[in-house]
Amino acid sequence: MTQSLVKDGRTEDGFGVQFGVNHLGHFLLTNLLLDKLKQSPSARIITVSSMAHRWGHVDFQVRPRP
Repeated sequence: MTQSLVKDGRTEDGFGVQFGVNHLGHFLLTNLLLDKLKQSPSARIITVSSMAHRWGHVDFQVRPRP
């Protein structure tokens, strides 16, 4: 994992490490498994969260630094 990080705590794509691990990583894993999950009628995707989302704000209009 450390090979994909840049010096200021950002991923190679410019996202903050915490956002990359806590949000984008789960999305990527789900996306990679989706075709296999669709093959099973009993497959489920369960998303678990905490109440911590109430304390923050994500501004999707702000672009990551290059």
